[in-house]
Amino acid sequence: MGSSPHQLSRAEEDYLSDLYRLAADGPVRTGEIAQRLGVTPASASGMLKHLSREGLVEHRGYGATSLTPDGERAALQVVRRHRVIERFLTDTLQFGWEQVDVLAHQMEHALPDVVVDAIECLLGDPATCPHGHPIPDRDGHVAAEPALTVAGLLPGERARVREVDEFDPSLLAYLRSRGLVPGALLLVTQVNPIDATVVVEVPNVGPTALAPATARAVRVARDIPQGGKT
Repeated sequence: MGSSPHQLSRAEEDYLSDLYRLAADGPVRTGEIAQRLGVTPASASGMLKHLSREGLVEHRGYGATSLTPDGERAALQVVRRHRVIERFLTDTLQFGWEQVDVLAHQMEHALPDVVVDAIECLLGDPATCPHGHPIPDRDGHVAAEPALTVAGLLPGERARVREVDEFDPSLLAYLRSRGLVPGALLLVTQVNPIDATVVVEVPNVGPTALAPATARAVRVARDIPQGGKT
C-alpha cells in the first residue's frame, strides 16, 4: 500500500484516518477534527501544522484541511485496519455495530498489517465494514463512496441504504432499531418543506421521521425497478 515518509505515531495516524473519514462530507475544518478527536482547536491546529510540514496534509490556518497523496496513502492503511477489525468484531465476536468504532480505534494501532490481512482472509475478504463503508485493499485502492443521502431524495423515491455515519453510537443504535442498515430498501413518503424532516418507510418497520442531520448521515443509492420507473 505504499509507505509514509516516516513511522507515524498513534496521534498522527488518528488525525490522518479521521481526516479521511470526515472528508466524505466535504472539506474538513480544524474545529471538526478537534471535536472528533476530543482535543482543543489549538491542539488540533498544532498537529495539522506538523502534518503539513511532513507533507501529509495541506493546511491553511483555521480553513479547510485536506490530505496530500502521501497523507491519503498513510490514512488508507489505518482505515483498512480499522474497518477489517470492525467487521471481525461484529461478524465473529458478535459486538453491536454501535460499539465497534470505538473498539476498533483502540485496536487498530496495535495490530500489524500481517495480522489484519489474516483476519480479512478468515472473514472471506469482505467488501465493506459493518456500516457499509468500503474496505481499502492491500494496495490502497478503495471503492467510491456514494454521495447521495436520504436528505437528497424526493417524496416517492425508493433507495437502498449503502452506508451510515459511524461516529455516534446513539445514532447507530437508533438507525438499527428503525431498520436503516446497509442493504435496506426505503421509500420516502414525505419531506417537510419547513424543517426538511424526511419521513421514510422500511418494510416491516413502518414510518420513521428523520431530522435533517440524521437524513444526511444515511447514504443511499436510488433503487430503479425494471422499466426505469421509480
